[in-house]
Amino acid sequence: MADTAKWPNNAAGKTRAGIESREWTQQLLNVSIGARVRVQTAPPSPKTLEGNVFTICPQMALLAISTGPPSSPTHHILPFSALSSLAVLSLPSTSATSRNIGPLDTTALLDRANTAVATAKEKAAKVNKGVGREIQEIFDALDKQFSARWKEKDIIVMERVVLRGPGYRVEDCKVITKDGEGLLGRVKKVLENERKRALQREGSKPVKPAVPTIVPAVPAPRKGG
Repeated sequence: MADTAKWPNNAAGKTRAGIESREWTQQLLNVSIGARVRVQTAPPSPKTLEGNVFTICPQMALLAISTGPPSSPTHHILPFSALSSLAVLSLPSTSATSRNIGPLDTTALLDRANTAVATAKEKAAKVNKGVGREIQEIFDALDKQFSARWKEKDIIVMERVVLRGPGYRVEDCKVITKDGEGLLGRVKKVLENERKRALQREGSKPVKPAVPTIVPAVPAPRKGG
């Protein structure tokens, strides 16, 4: 039978979800590494995970469990504060308990999380919601070929050339540094190619036949009327 531990219902103050509760923290620490458990997380994102305890870090108040096949497991890092219940389904096998599992490198995990957040912010900065699809595609082409960023409506290429909006024409390409002359021609070439592609796409679209407008005939005025 599964041994289930539930966190206190009073989620206020320092005892919120047991993060500061010595009693429940101690119960977590009594769970053996490698034991199979079922964990439920608290709102606002409740979910149920079933897997093996990978490690427990009392200093960081973190529980790590691994799910999926042993050959390619997925590790879930859960703060004590996110737990609503934990059920021990089975104790670890002899082979699992004999393994020497090192401490959880929380610094590396936080670094990975920070890197993921920075990458997401960088991708978001590449999208300008104030321009149309064609202009965004021009930016994407310049960013792929060189390196570009948005400055309000303008596109800055490698900090040396600017493509000014809202026109985004070849004549709107300007050098902003002395060493930008060589880059200017290449930027114009990419811009011309993207404009040509846009025209080709427009030309390949099927043209809907015009619907004739029927104007009702107006009777001529009668003579001598």
